Amino acid sequence: MAYSKLSVMNPARKVVEKDLRMKPGALPACLLLLLFISAICCAQQSAEQIFNASVQAMQAGDYGKAEKGFHEILKTDPANVSALANLGILYAKTRRYTEAIDAYKKVLRIDPKQLETQLNLSLAYLKEQDFTHALPGFETLHDRDPANARVTSLLATCLTFTGHPDQAIVLLKPLAEPDGADPAAIYLLGLAYTQSGQVDLAKAAFTRLLSSSTTPAQTSFLLGKAYADATDFEQAEAAFRAVLLADPQFPGAHRELGKALLGAHQNADAERELRLAVQADPQDGDACYYLGAMLVQSDRYKDGLVFLAKANQLLPQSWAIYFYMGKAKLLLGDAPAAIPLLRKATDLNPDDSGSFYLLSKAFKAEGRTQDAAVALRQVAALKVSALDVERRALRDSGVVKDAGVESPE
Repeated sequence: MAYSKLSVMNPARKVVEKDLRMKPGALPACLLLLLFISAICCAQQSAEQIFNASVQAMQAGDYGKAEKGFHEILKTDPANVSALANLGILYAKTRRYTEAIDAYKKVLRIDPKQLETQLNLSLAYLKEQDFTHALPGFETLHDRDPANARVTSLLATCLTFTGHPDQAIVLLKPLAEPDGADPAAIYLLGLAYTQSGQVDLAKAAFTRLLSSSTTPAQTSFLLGKAYADATDFEQAEAAFRAVLLADPQFPGAHRELGKALLGAHQNADAERELRLAVQADPQDGDACYYLGAMLVQSDRYKDGLVFLAKANQLLPQSWAIYFYMGKAKLLLGDAPAAIPLLRKATDLNPDDSGSFYLLSKAFKAEGRTQDAAVALRQVAALKVSALDVERRALRDSGVVKDAGVESPE
């Protein structure tokens, strides 16, 4: 009979056989239970296999495969904390910080005790230069573990950039003052002193940094970043030039010098340095972006698009890249090509009006007056000028504070 093997293994085989004979086509309750349990086990095993494969894919850099796997798990189990947390990590690795933040928030709504996710959430906000939203998470983590130097430094960074440098100084002093202290802590302390207006103490901290165990190039690079963060572009330029003098091959030095020069409105020199940065490292997405955006702002749309296209390959989730590509296409008279780029910019960053403004112009150029009106209403609702948006786009990395750009009108 069809169930002979099951009957042999089943102590209640006679009952099973009787049921099968008496009710042709019907499965007995005990067999249904076995099949149900088996189905559950198979499903769990399958989900576990998908999860493990997705984690392995993410570790191997195959983010597309990993993302697909995590989403497959979440289709049947939307509250799967492990899949959500790893999806957030994947988004962060691919610089999709808005999506990462959303995933991490879902994890914490399900399990607020996930401290690692709380750290990742605050780090994602930090990557977005959103110090205000990053701050509460670091405060919570610091309260739980005041001895954690990394969390303390991150909390101090947020305090420095949210108008509370004096509180940051209190946190950083114990980390920065001992002999052999971490140069990064000394750097942050100097930055906090700079933000609080204590110039002499800031200089003392940076002077001490110069005498630390870091190389001259490393020290000058940290100094340059500190000055750039404080929008002192003249000092930042001098520091980054010192980096290149000490080590002409220092990674990122040309890029950071270019950004400092851009902040100081020295566009010709900035272009030279950014081109050197791209030449030194063709995979430097930030250098490609800044160079492309600057060229677009200089009305060199075709030249800018070359570098923006490369930046888009390296940083596919940067709203600002889509913004400038869309602007370039629009101002070259190619509204049909501009529309999907600007739509993508609005999808990635729905809080900035510049993309909606340019999108309305593209729609208008195509005779789509109703769509243009909808986009313009969004501009009005956001109450942010296009000039502010362009400035924000150009300071995407948090270094260039005022690009001096003009309104897209």
